[in-house]
Order: sequence, then C-alpha cells, then structure tokens
Amino acid sequence: MDQVGASASRDEIAMIKYYGATVLHNVIDRAIQTLGALGYSTDMPLEQMYRWARAARIYDGPDEVHRQTVARHALKNYTPSEVPSEFIPARTEAARKKFADMLEFLEAETV
Repeated sequence: MDQVGASASRDEIAMIKYYGATVLHNVIDRAIQTLGALGYSTDMPLEQMYRWARAARIYDGPDEVHRQTVARHALKNYTPSEVPSEFIPARTEAARKKFADMLEFLEAETV
C-alpha cells in the first residue's frame, strides 16, 4: 500500500481482512477445543477473545463481501480463450469422428 497506493492494493487489503480475521477465529477456537468446557467458561480469557474474534469477521465488513470483491476483481479481466480439452461433449464428438468406421462396423455386426 505504501508503494502503489490504496486503490491498487485493495484486493490484497480485502484478502488480509478476511484471512486474518478467519485465522484469528480458528486459533482461538482450537485453543477452546483444547481446554474443553473450561475454555468456554468465563474463568479463562478465551471466552472473551472468541467473542472479539468472531466480531472481527463482521465489523470491518463481512468476510463474504471481501471474498466477493476479490473474486469480482479477479474475474473482471478474465476472458475465456477456448473450450477446455476435457469438455466431455467435444471429446465425445471427436471420438465419434475418429472411430466412425469402427462404429459403423460394430453396428452392422450387431444387426
């Protein structure tokens, strides 16, 4: 952001917002899992940390909004070039053309 400015790095900022908040939430959740019911009680600081970590995924914009923003920017410049080689209808048609003589022979044999 210091080198290219805020608008040029907005995708990276959005990724940091949802990824960082998710990692924070997951780490605290695993710590609670380790301690069991004690981790979720108010006897440990994890209960308050969990609430703050969950809120961190919302207060700067919901995670899904940031993900959609990144996806929209990534797909904006995408232009499909050709049908993938693994496209089944295209492969089926190519196989029918390639093996047309054999298919005719086999069809004649079964009649």
